[in-house]
Parts: sequence; structure tokens; C-alpha cells
Amino acid sequence: MHSRHAFKSAALLRARAHTFSPASRGFAVTSLHRQSAPNTVPEPVVVYEGGLSKAARVMKLASVASLVGASAAIPFFFTGSSDIPSGARTILAITTLGMTGSSTALVTWALRPYITSLSILEPTVGPATPMLVDTLTFLAQTRTRLVFPEQLRPATMPLTSWSVSEPSEKLVEASKGILELVNKGRKKPVELAKGGDVFYAHTQGPVSEEMQRIIDVSPCQE
Repeated sequence: MHSRHAFKSAALLRARAHTFSPASRGFAVTSLHRQSAPNTVPEPVVVYEGGLSKAARVMKLASVASLVGASAAIPFFFTGSSDIPSGARTILAITTLGMTGSSTALVTWALRPYITSLSILEPTVGPATPMLVDTLTFLAQTRTRLVFPEQLRPATMPLTSWSVSEPSEKLVEASKGILELVNKGRKKPVELAKGGDVFYAHTQGPVSEEMQRIIDVSPCQE
């Protein structure tokens, strides 16, 4: 179940939408440039938060820490006096490192698509509404990518909801200006999602109105 913060943010977004008067209800890819004054950074509004975000971060950190610990312990297999043959020590070291590495790789693979947060940059949700999707890196740092709903496709891999298609030339052109504004003051720049990127979101339970709209307008029907 999503946190209350996501629903509060969505409610705030709806309140702001009443003061937003676009020329038409259809979203234009270039609307962000028309509505944003020069040098004005769009304010992302959170419409979805992964309910297991904290757990996912802890699992990633724990898996990396265990791999580092196992790697640091390898030299001790070959030091000190012991009746264990060197061949057996080598096997033990390889087995320990292999098992730890495998578990870390499994956690990394399983949690790589997990969306911790999803924000939108426009009050009106449409197929070309710019979205900021947060996931976790190998070291559990936040990675943010720019995605448009029309890029989302049903994913076939386990533990994934959406697969990203290659952006059209129109979206690529629009994303340049959006990224220029969004990346102002950011230490870690937002990047445009690539074709083949995958995401996982809890879409089967209750979601905010805006998140449901994103699902409805994209080709990712489940």
C-alpha cells in the first residue's frame, strides 16, 4: 500500500490544477516550455511512492556490505597456521565469495526496476506528460530518469511492470529542454530513459488519481 504522502501530494496537485488554464485539455509536448518562464525549474509533484522503498534500500545496502565483508575476509583463508591444505582453502574462499556474490547479484537484479517514487511535471496527465521515475542504483543511491507515459509497454520479465520503448524524435527534442530545466542545481543529473529500461510499480492496489491516469493513458494496460 502506498504511503499517505503520495496521496497528499496528489491532492495538492489536483488543487493546483484548478488554477492551471491550458489552451486545451490535450497535453502538448512543448507545453512545459510555454508555461515555464526562462530559467524556471519545474516543481515535481509526487503521485506514487513504492511501499517497500525503505526495505529495498536496506536490502541493497546489506547485500553490498556482505559482499565487501566476504571479499575482505578472503586473505585470512590463506594466512595463519592450519592443517587445512592450500587447495581446500582455495575452494572455501571461492565458495564463500561465490555464494555472497550470487546473493548480491540476485538482490541487485530483483530490485533494479523497483520504483521508489514517481513524480509528474504537469498538472494534466496525458500520453506525453513528463515524469520523473526514481529507482535505486547498485549502492542504493537514487537514480532519476525522465519518462513519458506513451513509452511504457507491458513487461514480460519477472518482477517488472513496464518496459520502456525508444522515445520518438518529438519526445527526444522535448526532453532536451525539460532536462535542462530539471537538472539545474542537481548533483546527480536526471537522464532520459532508454529503450529497454524496465520498471516495477505496485499498480494492483489503491493508487492516486494521477497514477491511475498514467496507467490509463499509456499502452501498459495489465
